[in-house]
Amino acid sequence: MTKRNLSIALLALAAATLGVIPPAADALQASPSAHQHASQQQPAAPMDMPGMVVNPAPKDVAKDAHPWCDDTVWSTFNHRVAGWYLALWGFTALIAGLQGPPGTWWRFAPPMVLLGLVQFLFFRNDPEAWPVGPMSFWASMQGEDLQHRVFLLLLLLMTVIELLRAANRLPSFLAKYSMAILAALGGVYLLFHKHGGGDMTAMSHTTNDPAMQQMMTSMNTVLHEHMWFSILGFGVASGRLLGDAGILKGRWASTLWTVFAIALGAYMIRYVE
Repeated sequence: MTKRNLSIALLALAAATLGVIPPAADALQASPSAHQHASQQQPAAPMDMPGMVVNPAPKDVAKDAHPWCDDTVWSTFNHRVAGWYLALWGFTALIAGLQGPPGTWWRFAPPMVLLGLVQFLFFRNDPEAWPVGPMSFWASMQGEDLQHRVFLLLLLLMTVIELLRAANRLPSFLAKYSMAILAALGGVYLLFHKHGGGDMTAMSHTTNDPAMQQMMTSMNTVLHEHMWFSILGFGVASGRLLGDAGILKGRWASTLWTVFAIALGAYMIRYVE
């Protein structure tokens, strides 16, 4: 064997020897395993240290939209205060009607009471909506909030008409029919006004949850209350039509409708949900 062949044989033997020698222990410890590599890729959990405040998970904004107010308490208060305003409206109109032909400042008392009711409901209609709640004006123009706005508009129109009548500036046609029409529209509108919506009614037929059943009982009570609001409202509309159109004569013409207005107010004072 020549020197060249001997060198090649020694190199081949060295290479084979290195291929079968296991790696050193410190090399095994230095190279991470697959499990260790995966664990290093995961974010570390926040450390609990004394005095350290960890931000909680964000709450459900829709659920806590207005936790500062209970809907039932708010609605009950609104209806009862509105009842006092309506009873006072009917009472002041009764006094003005018993005085005979309008000629004193007292004729302005009924429309001013209505104006007070409009201002009260403007701020108190819905706790979650403009102007007192976080929901903007345009965002609240839907559902139950929109229904309340429409009814508030009817009351505002009635107030303007009564003020013009007291000032003897109301055209003849409006003097005869406007209040009767608006009162009738309000009565019809109350028949279709619902608290809660149709989805809740559908859910009640598919669940036996006691809380849901109690809510449905409350909704049925509200429907019953609004039915009587409508009936008494139709009484106000009929009385105004008979009196303003000249079908009734004398003091009956100016006082019959006030009896229904006072009765409506007295009924609303006992409102429950």
